[in-house]
Amino acid sequence: MVTSGTSGFLDGYLPYLLRRADQTLSAPFYAVLNRYGVARSEWRVLAVLAESGEVGVVDLANAALSPQPTVTHALRRLEDRGLVVRKHGPDDRRQRLVSITPNGTQLAATLTAEAKALEAEQLADAGELTDLINRLRDLTSTLEATAQLRAATADRTG
Repeated sequence: MVTSGTSGFLDGYLPYLLRRADQTLSAPFYAVLNRYGVARSEWRVLAVLAESGEVGVVDLANAALSPQPTVTHALRRLEDRGLVVRKHGPDDRRQRLVSITPNGTQLAATLTAEAKALEAEQLADAGELTDLINRLRDLTSTLEATAQLRAATADRTG
């Protein structure tokens, strides 16, 4: 078994550390998703829709942190289960708008409660995390703004 040392590259590489924390923290919740027959990509879609209401597929994919084809497949499965509905946009029939159904809202609420409870249980001994959460939000905002600026600069310079 390969283990992470304390002096290697990965031990100080922020993307790796964040992913490792995510995997460790999320594992019990992934078991809950399996019990409910919900894929991770479906969960992210349900969670976004429960918070955002009706959204376009492109915005949904961005908010769910998933590629658009992954979200499209998840939507098909969720729609087949009666958890979401898709319709054409009012001004552009190519645009697809997605909203969550009452059954989807109920499932999202159940899963959200499970996620919160598991998170609280796992982080009970971690101490106060408000500062860490705020710093991660700030870091994400900074990284996203920098990426947008670089993309805009690249578009102008060709």
